[in-house]
Amino acid sequence: MNHLNININSFERDWEIILWNVNIIINQNDRMALIWRNWIGKSTLMKIISGQIEEYDGNIDNVGWMTLGYLEQIHFIDENKSIRDELRDAFSEIRKVEKTIELEEKKMSETGDYILYTEAIERYKLIGWYTYENEIERVARGIWIFQLLEKKLSGISGWERTKIALAKILLSKPEFLLLDEPTNFIDLGSVEWLENYLEHTWKGWYLIVSHDREFLDRTCTATIEVLWKNWIKIYHWDYTYSVDEREKLNSIQEKKFEEQQVLIESEKTLINRFRAGSRAGFAKSRERALDKMEILDKVETKIEVNFIFSYDKYSPETILKIEDAFIGRKEPLFYIRSVHISKWEKIGIVWENGVWKSTFIKTILGQMKALEWYVHIHENARVLYFSQLHETLILDKSIYDNFVTHGLPYSRERIWSIISTYGFAFHDTSKKVHNLSGWERSRLLFALLSQNSFAWKQDVYSENSNLLILDEPTNHLDTDTRESLEKALREYPWAILFISHDRYFVNKLAQKIWIIEDGELMISYGNYEDYRYKRERWIDLDMSLFNLDGELDLVLEEKLWIVEARRIKEKFARRRKKK
Repeated sequence: MNHLNININSFERDWEIILWNVNIIINQNDRMALIWRNWIGKSTLMKIISGQIEEYDGNIDNVGWMTLGYLEQIHFIDENKSIRDELRDAFSEIRKVEKTIELEEKKMSETGDYILYTEAIERYKLIGWYTYENEIERVARGIWIFQLLEKKLSGISGWERTKIALAKILLSKPEFLLLDEPTNFIDLGSVEWLENYLEHTWKGWYLIVSHDREFLDRTCTATIEVLWKNWIKIYHWDYTYSVDEREKLNSIQEKKFEEQQVLIESEKTLINRFRAGSRAGFAKSRERALDKMEILDKVETKIEVNFIFSYDKYSPETILKIEDAFIGRKEPLFYIRSVHISKWEKIGIVWENGVWKSTFIKTILGQMKALEWYVHIHENARVLYFSQLHETLILDKSIYDNFVTHGLPYSRERIWSIISTYGFAFHDTSKKVHNLSGWERSRLLFALLSQNSFAWKQDVYSENSNLLILDEPTNHLDTDTRESLEKALREYPWAILFISHDRYFVNKLAQKIWIIEDGELMISYGNYEDYRYKRERWIDLDMSLFNLDGELDLVLEEKLWIVEARRIKEKFARRRKKK
């Protein structure tokens, strides 16, 4: 059977060991998730497997000489090429035959010799020339880049580049696919299409690194977890099962470790007691036995991140209200009939990339004006804003200097006490921000937010906040850190408006969903799962699942079959019990 046999004894960078003792076998038809903490080299491993990194101690045996495809950082060689032509290059064999046909066509007109031309045409038919343009358009429509096909690569945004690179690698159809964070910076519609494509259309096998828990559950049938000291554990099930199993194994390992430590202390006491005198031989024997004992490892200690969002004692009943407003810069982009945010609401925005979310947020924050009518944020609003681009961080300054620049002239020791809550060490205070990874920058920004250093409306001084606006807060965060963030946000008592493409995160947090449809902002009550349910069944999005007291709205029985309404009620009854 074709398979990859991965053996990495060690890989070092700048005298630091990044990988060691990694041994994995991936068999043909395996569809595997690779879960790994952010500070350990997931991308490095993917680059070694794909052959982009060759200087390591070990070997990768590609048994069967399978073709590999690797989705990585986005880079295009010819920026003047159209996107359609870039995607056409995924069909390398067809493109070669096309050039041969073109060349032989010219020769035939000069020499009259048509044999090679005829052979090229036959080859062209055999490899499916008549379908590849349709395949390009099918994938482009699915991943929402069809409207970009005739544009040049030089004129597209970062998230559009991610989609194009993903579309190209899917169209090239390698036998083994390596996807490094494929869901980062693509919108929910594209994520759902990719899930369906991998599950039902993709014929090959793959290894996926992702922090999108629902995506992994839907696409992967096995999970590789790399633990402390790069110890490999393989679960032949989906991600959720692997997490449950890990907790059970950790509990067992921790208990065995503690029991062994008690035994070791007991043996040491016994040895010291009889080391001298007539029982010295007995003590020596026990000491030799102790030396031969295989010492168990303590369960890995995770970098714990504890998010802090200090909140005000007071919040206005209605903290934001928008009426009959057109949102845009010069021309209207979309219309908002009437929406508001009450003091306790947690609202998720899940519209697609490129649908003017930055313009909308700037309008809410008062950095831009609505083109018509008004966007009113209460005068007593205290807003903390998290930007996914981290533009409030000063890249050429250290972590310490960023605190000082943002009005927090604390001692280095106090700054360390703050950032240590977010997983940083004392020496990190001297690190320049431009040397930090995306994961580290996100944690630094949250650390600054914990001090209210980016509070909006600072003309009215307040130590605390009553509205959080978060733009893709889970980007760059690993699974454990996302869960810590979810917990902190659920405990935050006041309003939260957040943009996210992490469905698990949205389902955990959102009480309402805001969506742009047909140039208008629409409201769907409930979480993202509820929104999808209503969308798939053509139920009105603005139909509330809940009454004012938070109980399931009985109006469902008027719009759904009674049996289906009962099913939904039971689902939400179970959810309330869990809470």
